[in-house]
Amino acid sequence: MRGFGLLDEERTPCGVRVAPREAHALTVLADAERAGEQLSQSDLRRALGIDKSNVTRLIQRLREEGRVEQDVSEEDGRVRRLRLTSAGRRMAGRLEGQSLVRFQSIVDAIPCEERAAVVRALHVLNRALSRVTRATEEQPHASDASDSP
Repeated sequence: MRGFGLLDEERTPCGVRVAPREAHALTVLADAERAGEQLSQSDLRRALGIDKSNVTRLIQRLREEGRVEQDVSEEDGRVRRLRLTSAGRRMAGRLEGQSLVRFQSIVDAIPCEERAAVVRALHVLNRALSRVTRATEEQPHASDASDSP
C-alpha cells in the first residue's frame, strides 16, 4: 500500500498534489459528466463509500478550492446537485492523464510473460473485495441490534 502511494494523504498515487479522496470525487464527477449525468451529494457519498458528514466536508473543501459547484435541486430542495467547475474539470483531466502514465509504467515494469497472471490475480482480488464488502454491508450494525426489544 505504501509503495503504491495509497497512504499519502496529500497526493495521489500518480503524484498529483491533491488528496486521494478529493481526486476520487473529482474522477467520479467527471465520469458522470461525460455520461451526461449530474450527481447529487448523496450519489457521490454512495460512490465513494463514505458517510454523510465526510462527504459534506469533502464537498466543502472542493468548493473552497473552486473545483466543484453545488446547487439546490429545483425538484427537491433537500437534494444538493454537484457539478465540476472548469478548474475541477482540468484537475480531473490531469488526474486521468497522470494515472494512465503511472499505471502504464507499472505494467511496463512487469515482465511480459507475467502480465496475464497479474491481471488475473487482480480480477480475483477485486471480486473477493466486492463479495466481502457486500457481505459487510448486509450485516446488521451493532447499533441496529441494540434497538430491537
